Amino acid sequence: MQRSPARILRLMGMISGYGVAGLGLLYALVMAIGLIALPVSGAPIGQPWFGMMEVLILLLVPFLLGLAAAVRGTGQGPRFTRLALPFMAAALALTSVVHLSILMLGVEDSFAWPSLPYALDIIAWDGFFAVAVLLMAPAFRGAGDERTIRLLLIASGGLALLGWLGPITGVMALRMIGVLGYAIVFPLAALLIARWFSRWRPAART
Repeated sequence: MQRSPARILRLMGMISGYGVAGLGLLYALVMAIGLIALPVSGAPIGQPWFGMMEVLILLLVPFLLGLAAAVRGTGQGPRFTRLALPFMAAALALTSVVHLSILMLGVEDSFAWPSLPYALDIIAWDGFFAVAVLLMAPAFRGAGDERTIRLLLIASGGLALLGWLGPITGVMALRMIGVLGYAIVFPLAALLIARWFSRWRPAART
């Protein structure tokens, strides 16, 4: 029995959205435990928390890409919202290279600033990801849940962009503003997007 393209798209949006929300919540929890377990303030997160965070980021990649693809597939919003997918793909490709390299080489101090892996990850999340999310926001232009999703996406992208304050000022604690955008706010938006997809039906063509 064949499934219609709309049904497949709806399932992809739901699975991807719930996947991002669930893994994002787990990532935030592991990060919080890792920060609480720090021996001194400002020290890098140690094992096993650091390794778990690396794995969770890699597990998030297909769900994030699937969510961006599903939103694009609905055809909603202005034409420029289609650019959200390539920007998301660029962010995920870059961060995947960074985190796979760290896991394979076992270098835990790669996120001590300044370092090339840290700089590339900032470009991925506070750059490409932030732009992708802001481009995705206008796809949800209605009232009610769509308005909430739109506002959460704008907040997520805006906070991610503010993460640049860390490397610009040299006060890397400010980068946590960006982390709040993509590790806390975006999973909330993804949860609502998954629920939205459960009710989504393609607009009738006239």
